[in-house]
Amino acid sequence: MIRPTVGIRTKSSDDKNVKVGNSKIGGKPDLPKDFEWPKSDDKSMLFCAQYNLSELAKFDKENVLPKKGFFYIFLGLDQEWNEFNGVNQPFKFIFSETENIIRTEFPNDLEENQTFKTAEIEYFQFYTIPDDENYKLFEFEKKYEDFYFYFYQPTDEYLIEELYEDSNKMHQILGHDRSIQSSVVYEFASKELGLYLAESSEHKKRWNDILELSKTYELLLQLDCDDSNTDLSKYGGSGTYYFGLSKTDLEKKNFDDIKMSFQMT
Repeated sequence: MIRPTVGIRTKSSDDKNVKVGNSKIGGKPDLPKDFEWPKSDDKSMLFCAQYNLSELAKFDKENVLPKKGFFYIFLGLDQEWNEFNGVNQPFKFIFSETENIIRTEFPNDLEENQTFKTAEIEYFQFYTIPDDENYKLFEFEKKYEDFYFYFYQPTDEYLIEELYEDSNKMHQILGHDRSIQSSVVYEFASKELGLYLAESSEHKKRWNDILELSKTYELLLQLDCDDSNTDLSKYGGSGTYYFGLSKTDLEKKNFDDIKMSFQMT
């Protein structure tokens, strides 16, 4: 079940030191000339990150992503609390095939503190195992006594300590979700079923529906706000954003129906 994953390291930087089109978190985005900045409630969203797919293609061992183009992440603020919270939060996850891009100024309605400092992204070969509450482990837990203690935990610790000692926090692309709470695929399914934030009794009643639908989802990308090389934490605290899509859409390279979830410690 160990899956190849695109790992991400970050390094504090400045836009003047980052070439136009390079992957990065924060700074000014590099966008197509005719790009329309996304808004929510007539307010410009905050630019969080851009990922150049040509830079990470050699680490996409399952060969599921486009070989070129960009992923862009924009997030909206909760205007009442002036924060990110993931609760019905507006977002735009954009795939653009256009490579004719320019460094773009921020819209006038974004305040200075509603931008983020620049962090360069470096990709590397990474590996992940399913979240310890993921459905893929149910049969193992039935078959092996103390499965978590004797099998799961040692494997997880080995991967982290031996292979990824210098990996940065919870950033990644593809692979199994590294969820802070329960496996995020259940939240993707809950959103599709209109059960996100529903009463626990309703979740329990519809658990089989959630479980079966969760099997159709894949993690696409994780963005960690709790990264000292960025200042996403000023709105996102210690949270991590998870972006996912159906396996069918991933096979078709259709990124128009992305599910987003946000988990915190």
